[in-house]
Amino acid sequence: MKNTTKLMALVVAVAMLFGAMASVGMAEGDDFSERVTLDVVAFVGAGEADGLRTDPVSKYIEEALNIDLYLTHVTEADWPGQLSAMLADNDLPDIFLLSDATKQLPMLIKSNSALALDDYLEQYAPNTMTTPAGQLMVAANKLSANSPDGKLYLWGMCKGSWDDGTVPTCGHYLRWDLYSAAGYPEITGYNDTLLDALEAMVALEPETADGQKTYGLAAWFGAGQDWGEWVFTYGLGPQSGVNLITTTGRMLAVSTVDSKPLENNQLTDPDSIFWTAVQFYNRAYQRGLLDPDSFMMSSDIYEDNLKAGKYMFNVPGWMSANANQEFKKTDPNKMFISLPSINADAEDRFGNMYRGERQYVVNANTEYPERCVALLDFVSSYEFSRIAWNGLEGTFWNMEDGKPVPTDEYLEVTKNDELGVQTGVNVYHHFCGFGNGTIDPNTGVAIDLYQFSDKANEQKLTDTMKDFIAYYGGESQADVYRKNTTTTDSLMFISFGDPEGDYASYVNEINAYMGTNVFKAVAATSDEEFAQIRDGMIADLQNNYHAEETFQYFYDQALAQEADVAMLVEMSNALK
Repeated sequence: MKNTTKLMALVVAVAMLFGAMASVGMAEGDDFSERVTLDVVAFVGAGEADGLRTDPVSKYIEEALNIDLYLTHVTEADWPGQLSAMLADNDLPDIFLLSDATKQLPMLIKSNSALALDDYLEQYAPNTMTTPAGQLMVAANKLSANSPDGKLYLWGMCKGSWDDGTVPTCGHYLRWDLYSAAGYPEITGYNDTLLDALEAMVALEPETADGQKTYGLAAWFGAGQDWGEWVFTYGLGPQSGVNLITTTGRMLAVSTVDSKPLENNQLTDPDSIFWTAVQFYNRAYQRGLLDPDSFMMSSDIYEDNLKAGKYMFNVPGWMSANANQEFKKTDPNKMFISLPSINADAEDRFGNMYRGERQYVVNANTEYPERCVALLDFVSSYEFSRIAWNGLEGTFWNMEDGKPVPTDEYLEVTKNDELGVQTGVNVYHHFCGFGNGTIDPNTGVAIDLYQFSDKANEQKLTDTMKDFIAYYGGESQADVYRKNTTTTDSLMFISFGDPEGDYASYVNEINAYMGTNVFKAVAATSDEEFAQIRDGMIADLQNNYHAEETFQYFYDQALAQEADVAMLVEMSNALK
């Protein structure tokens, strides 16, 4: 990493410049002349100890709002227990994260610990209340599925998208370098034609560089219930314009186009997206294309194997990105690329986390509710989100003809805790308004300049990417997806809380049953044996596990939200 004296001098100078801008982001007429202290618990960078931070972005926030900002960094695994302990001791911070809003918000409201924010929005949240994305977030979080009384308790951060469409969280990723070398075998769907292509690719590279046997694909079934079944839940649905709702035991699925529920039960319809995905892995197993170690493998081992080059196909986008980083060390043209949808005219590619991917609340007992709302609003702007991901203007990026452009130096740095302390880059990556792939409508440029700016995309454009773009006749990788699939934007406007009463037990029992038995279907040695196992499981679910009754319960819940969904869809159109 290039950490020069010149860079540090520039960081300090820019921080001093923004320190003079104490009124930035505040509503007109606010009197924040008193310096106050706010305690915030959030998913933020861990480069410095909890408390006051020294990085320039933290100082920028403090001076803009005239606050001393005490930050506590928490992890997904530890925070639920810490929150419960704080609630029991009546020692909650001013603003804090909810890692599971469905369970935690009712608990907080019951103890009078969550502040209703409605009365503060007009004066103290101008950034949020004057932008379509902010208005949509507020409206969604006030609906009955997210608020017991129609008031706003949840403040959504990381709205929009995590990527620019090139690395979806769930995708059909192929080793494009080998697919190209194999002569682009025709793929007509999530079926034997895809397996044929994988077989041709394995023939070209039967061993990894260190002598391991390669396979078409694999999975981490050894992880067991839920996580072990991830490739069935997400291996086909999102790429087919459908999301399987895990809260329903994966029985209910909804369209990514308009959030309408599908009428078929995913677990009892043998032709459902779920069972189609299971059968695909079984067909791969029968043909020797599925790594047999999949049945005992953990996801960590799977990812290590992926990075080693053992597999030609992959579903999780973050694992594909990590594998590509590893490949780049020895061959930049060896890489996974996500295909356009291979079996549908819609897919979940350009996401819209309109409610916010992270939810925060304000302590009902805070001394400074106005300043808390002003802080949430300040960090929720497009401008601050760009700062959160890339640092202050003049450090690693500059405005050129109305557009933010990263410096050459920025695109060469290594993002780590040290860089965060020096520049503020990525310190607030989960405490800002928008995900890093979100397009700022004011500039037309994605928030994260390091990954998704035109300059960054041009720098990382390899021969393999160029070949992919040329094959589909697009101008860019993102353009390929929009040109080849009719609907690529995802809208998930239905919200489900945890089921109540008997249905909670039914879902738990169904999940346990599927987690124990579905892998047996993958290991079937023939289509006839697969059908026998699948049909037997379906009969069990119907006769012994209340599957149809439970599906109807969730389907009716989805239909009851029809008016709310229509309203949110209409509001979302303003974002396009």
